[in-house]
Order: sequence, then C-alpha cells, then structure tokens
Amino acid sequence: MSFHNDKIAYFFIAFALYLLIRAFSESASAPLTIILLYVSIAISLLSSNVPRVMDIPLHCVYPVRCVELFSFGLALVCFLVLCLHHLWS
Repeated sequence: MSFHNDKIAYFFIAFALYLLIRAFSESASAPLTIILLYVSIAISLLSSNVPRVMDIPLHCVYPVRCVELFSFGLALVCFLVLCLHHLWS
C-alpha cells in the first residue's frame, strides 16, 4: 500500500514542478493573480508531498506544515479573486 502512496506523492511533486515551470514561463504575459495561484498551489503540493517520500528532520516538520497551510490559503484567496473577477467582467 505504501508503494502506491509514494507513486501518488511523486505524481503531485511532478505536477507542482509543472505548475512552477508554467508560472515562470507565463510570468510576462499572464496576470499576477494567475501566476500567484500557480506558485501557491505548487508550494502547497510540494510542502505536503515531499515529506512523504523523503525524511526531513523533526524540527522542520512544523515550519513545513505552516508553509503548506499558508500557501493553500493563499491559493484559495487567489482562486476566489479570479472567480469574482470573471463574474464581474
């Protein structure tokens, strides 16, 4: 069962790297909210899945969790802003 969980974690890590590459490649042409959404989703995915596939020191667990929650909240705010922008325009 752990092998399948590792595969899923590696998939999310790869997807996060794709989002980061896409955000940096579109940074000159896309709106800042979309870039911030991509980057915050990628950081949230990385901080939640990297500790599943590699050992991190115990004193780093709490800061990584805080980064994960902050970036997830930032992604939600960006998503809501984009939804409201599309509703009003």
